[in-house]
Amino acid sequence: MQSIVPFQEPVTKSIAYVKDSCRRLGLTEEETNAICDPQEVRLFKLPCNVLGETVIFPGILCLHNNARGPYKGGIRLDGSVDIYETIELARVMTLKTAVTDIEFGGGKTGIRVDWPQVLAKYGKKSDDWAFMRVIARSVIEKYAQLYGDLFSKHIYVPAPDMGTGPTEMAIIYNYTQDPASVTGKAEGVAGWLPGRKEATGLGVAWVTKLYVEEVLGKDISQMTVAVQGFGNVGSHVAKYIYEMGAKIVGISDVFGGLYDAKGIRVDQLLDHVAKKGTVVGFEAESISNDQLLRLPVDILIPAAAGHVIGVDEAKEVQTKLIVEAANVPITLDGMEILNSRGIPVIPDIIANSGGVVASMEEYSRSLTAMLRTKEDVFDVIRHKLENSLRGALAVAEEQKIDLCRAGVELAVQRVYQSMKNRNQI
Repeated sequence: MQSIVPFQEPVTKSIAYVKDSCRRLGLTEEETNAICDPQEVRLFKLPCNVLGETVIFPGILCLHNNARGPYKGGIRLDGSVDIYETIELARVMTLKTAVTDIEFGGGKTGIRVDWPQVLAKYGKKSDDWAFMRVIARSVIEKYAQLYGDLFSKHIYVPAPDMGTGPTEMAIIYNYTQDPASVTGKAEGVAGWLPGRKEATGLGVAWVTKLYVEEVLGKDISQMTVAVQGFGNVGSHVAKYIYEMGAKIVGISDVFGGLYDAKGIRVDQLLDHVAKKGTVVGFEAESISNDQLLRLPVDILIPAAAGHVIGVDEAKEVQTKLIVEAANVPITLDGMEILNSRGIPVIPDIIANSGGVVASMEEYSRSLTAMLRTKEDVFDVIRHKLENSLRGALAVAEEQKIDLCRAGVELAVQRVYQSMKNRNQI
């Protein structure tokens, strides 16, 4: 059956892999499209008051698939937001929640806020964080007013993403007065979850250690590591993998990078970043983000933006394993080159799923008021990621496919069965 509105989305890694999986599973074209295409896409505009004048911020809400549970996905505020990226990230969330076997679907919100343009328009400095928080608050307040009904009914359960955090999630909670309507809430807010902040980074470190031990047959202490990105995810990845004994020789953030062949003291770097706001200036050789991606290391962990490893980078990386801590850090063409070079990749839908596993725990706690300790949460994350990695490895072995395709296939099997059970397909 054709779409009521002809819509040609660019072929992305998730589309290609979902369709490959559907072919192997013998699904029809109609069934394939039902799994691949979003169930609903809403375009909206948010008129916000900025210093006495109205500024309109456009946005996209993609409700991709709810066969396995409420639509789940973060709210992104960034100047690069577009409809295709938002749909892609919502689809990835559908796959992520399915491969980790939690009762959420996939969704995403993207609101285009061109921060440099907005700051320049009002004569603000590029590091005027207070002004940026005022803008973000105004945007999220309007967004909550527009879609509060979706949140209150648990149709779509949002969370933080690029440009948003616990403060913005509290705005949604203030509007709905329902702690289960949003996850990623700050400590002390009703329904908050101990360990939520560390969850994604912990999960990345844990699944990396597991793969190194069970697939490579080595100890994590024998590994050299480079981490691109030192925000909430990257800093916690570095912290936990350093505490596990790995030697981290390269780290970067948006301002620049560091290299030290003897190993970077991550505990000291965290103190430096807390004071300076960047890794730049720490005692180590200065390198660029591009140089970091090309370091000769055992493990490369892109933990910042998407699409940072394309064709050129895939040809030039000197690593033995890539772990996708960011969402979609490797392009489709880049992945094909990595496969041809025999460089394995632990996919984002497994590697960085600790955050959404924690969101499921926070959602459940918000509904039941059951107390959870940080270690309880970490145990659940380890268990879920261990099962998803081993399940994907089994599919990879059975189908003779790479781990990224295997993870998608395991997810597609579960989404398809749930859609059949709910008469959605």
